[in-house]
Amino acid sequence: MRMLFTSKLVRLARNIFKNLIAMFVFVFKYIYNLKHRNMIVGFALLFIFFLMSWNTELEPESAEPLIFDENGKFVAAPPAPPSSVFPLGTDLGARSMVNLVLFGIKYTLGAVIGITLARLILGGILALLTAIWIPGFKRYFSAFFWPFRYIPALLAGIILMLPIAATPQGYSAKVILEYQVLVLILIGLPGVFNFITDMVEEIKKEPFVLSSKLMGGGKLHILVKHVWPNIKSHFLLLTAQQMLQLLQLLTFLGIFAIYLGGPHPTAITDTPRLIYRSISNELAGMTGQNYWLIRRAPWMAYSPILIITVIALIINWIKRGIEDQIAGVIPVKQKSAQAARSVFNTSLMRESKSFVLVGSQHETVMDYKIKIYFSDIIRNKLITLRRYFLKFRVYEAFEKLLLKMTSFIVRKPKPVHTALLSLPFILWAGVYGYARYQEYADSTKEQTAKQTSVQVSSKLDRKEIYHSDFTNKDVFPTDYTAYMTYNEAEGSLQGTLNVTTTNTTGKEQDRLYFHLYPNQFQEPLEGIDWEMILGPSPEPGWVEIEDLYVNGKKTDFKVDKTILEIEMANWSDKQKAEVAFTFHLKLPNNYSNTSMDYAAVWLGNFLPTQAVYDKNGWNLDPFTPFGNPFYREIANYDITMTAPAKYEIVSNAPESSAKIEAQGDTVKYTVKLENVRDLSLVLLDKQYYSREIFMTDDTMINIWSRPTTDDQEAAQRNNMAAGQSMKYFEEYFGTYPYKELDIIRTAESSQQMSYQGMIFTPGYNFTNHLGSISMADAVLRQWLSGAVGSNGYKEPWVNESITSYLLKKFMAERGYGSSKSADQIAQMQTEIARIEAEGQYLSSPLEKFKNMNDYSVLINGKGADMYDELEKLIGTGKFKKALKEYAKENTNKNASGYDLINAFEAAGGVETSGYFENWLQPDKKE
Repeated sequence: MRMLFTSKLVRLARNIFKNLIAMFVFVFKYIYNLKHRNMIVGFALLFIFFLMSWNTELEPESAEPLIFDENGKFVAAPPAPPSSVFPLGTDLGARSMVNLVLFGIKYTLGAVIGITLARLILGGILALLTAIWIPGFKRYFSAFFWPFRYIPALLAGIILMLPIAATPQGYSAKVILEYQVLVLILIGLPGVFNFITDMVEEIKKEPFVLSSKLMGGGKLHILVKHVWPNIKSHFLLLTAQQMLQLLQLLTFLGIFAIYLGGPHPTAITDTPRLIYRSISNELAGMTGQNYWLIRRAPWMAYSPILIITVIALIINWIKRGIEDQIAGVIPVKQKSAQAARSVFNTSLMRESKSFVLVGSQHETVMDYKIKIYFSDIIRNKLITLRRYFLKFRVYEAFEKLLLKMTSFIVRKPKPVHTALLSLPFILWAGVYGYARYQEYADSTKEQTAKQTSVQVSSKLDRKEIYHSDFTNKDVFPTDYTAYMTYNEAEGSLQGTLNVTTTNTTGKEQDRLYFHLYPNQFQEPLEGIDWEMILGPSPEPGWVEIEDLYVNGKKTDFKVDKTILEIEMANWSDKQKAEVAFTFHLKLPNNYSNTSMDYAAVWLGNFLPTQAVYDKNGWNLDPFTPFGNPFYREIANYDITMTAPAKYEIVSNAPESSAKIEAQGDTVKYTVKLENVRDLSLVLLDKQYYSREIFMTDDTMINIWSRPTTDDQEAAQRNNMAAGQSMKYFEEYFGTYPYKELDIIRTAESSQQMSYQGMIFTPGYNFTNHLGSISMADAVLRQWLSGAVGSNGYKEPWVNESITSYLLKKFMAERGYGSSKSADQIAQMQTEIARIEAEGQYLSSPLEKFKNMNDYSVLINGKGADMYDELEKLIGTGKFKKALKEYAKENTNKNASGYDLINAFEAAGGVETSGYFENWLQPDKKE
């Protein structure tokens, strides 16, 4: 009996240990998912080091030639190497290096943190006063700080400190330390001053600051409401950077025998040169004083270097965390709440919308309110309680407690003990059993609802959509000639546009239409889908049209939201027309495909573009917050852009075809593009951008990113991803269609866009590995929506579903993603059934989708599954053959669902007959 009870106690102890491990893992995950975890944990570690050092007393030196332990046993002769007794060895005075480095940490951390704060406070105050209140003083400060821009900090420190702190001069350690602190503050002050001043100057140029000034905002108001909110996060980043710089500077000064507080009057040795020790035993000084023993006793130099390295790694970890917060990189558990910043939420990405993983859920906008009863609340609480029991292994500990209580009652049976045992047993059985039963009932109910909702699906509005071609096969490219000037102060484009177009409608027309997509942001927009595009502080944008002429005659026109309607007189079939007008584009400030920030201007779908006329008539569909609403025919562009000389101008034309002329304070960029679906342009501030050039077979890849270490490393990763994806997708579509590809880093959280020969990609793709996946998505769209277009508004499934499927295949072959569980698949099927029951189908036009979630589940989720099953049905060889034929037949054209289905039926044969109808029209399923 005793052995059995002992065995139970052992099992109980084992389970308690498991629970402790589970709780530790939970706490670790909680810390890992904190918003500022790097900063919190990093400074906590530094504080612990400081406390350990503060409570460490320095061991006295010993002149004894040998070291013995307490029992009189010989240990070593100083300096003793590392051993179990002295983990880091000893110095020449038989003192443990562990004791020495712990004692010196407080001086190193105190100096680094104190001098950094002094630099930031003094530099910040001077910079803010100069930039906002007394800008005239900037030239004086700049002149005074000018030498420090070109003299290395180490050299300046050596020159200024050498006469005072290199050898004993009779000054006290306090006087030497005060002088050194002033020198170190002075050395770092110019960098802080210039950094903050430049940032404030850039912020002052922003439209919202100019508007505040015009409305009477004072300088203090501008500082508090506009400047400080935009620079406070950069102050934290600057703090970490200054701490790293100081740590490095102190270490090198120590190697040159310049110690904090000066040298100790007694020399250590006079060979190979006269060497003094640090009077403060600070880590950097300890490194320098022991450097001469690097061959004889390397542990004496490496011990302080090791601790300095650990401190530097912690500070760098803090710095990386701050950079991630500025760039918008967030912990995994927070990404679902901010899906616009994730590469998987690509239904927001205009032409470069990525896929959505099957089984992933977005917020669903419900049109009705579900009535919740009190019994439902109780049931949900019980289920939640049981889940927590399962998560933290509480129920196992509870069972062990019951076991222990039972054993006690068996040995000492009393009625009161039995009564006490009954209560926890009933509680455990009730929570566990009732919640388990309700979960089973809910799963049965979901399956029944799914089957019922599929059966009651209503019919599609557009019949026979898969048996007719709704796009044009004979296209006369429209010619656009534009002369534009960028006004940096206003954030606007002023230009003239001349359009030569041909009536290809087959009949006389009395109207001609153009899209003015930036007008979508002229008025406030509401809804969660729009919020993700507008960003936190949107500014409106619009296009104004003036002095419009048709064939040289001034003509009436009308602007209705995003549509420009022009009256045409006797415009007969196959007749050309010359349309010319002046336009003024006020750039919106948001996360859309046409916007700007302090470092760049990116222009996509910005130019007034002629609407497409096909068998549907004029396609005048509006701008939408998800999907691909841009439907364009092939055109030719002759563009001239004038901008301030500070900008590098790049377009989606090959670099060799562009002409750049410097004209004093401006630069003129001229380029011609032929047979492209759209024009894209960027203006990049040379101060903030650099270019990395890579070659992939016959394609030159230019990656334009910020000149930082992180961006340059990310440029290498993104180039590799672009090159690998080009090779991969060439197996499906043939040779990559363009000789040059420009990848442009835009704002931190802007939407990714893919144009022919150019990709706009947000800053967060340069801070994590997901940027590589995003590059693959954008490269794939060089074929699908670039070379091969489609009507993304009326038939969004045509190119989008192929893109989702092929991108998931590319990811899976490179180890991204994982297979879905049965619960995830069932949940996805339930969601699809719910969406289709509401009249939304894979074949529905964009206007039928209620929100981004429904669009993503069908177009990206179900659409990808459709092609997955099709490839399994006809084989990979036939699948690739169909896509190659589809791309070949529709390059520089717009394809419809009819063209896509024909390509697969031709390659797959009878096996594909009726396949697409069963997926696209679920109401026809048997």
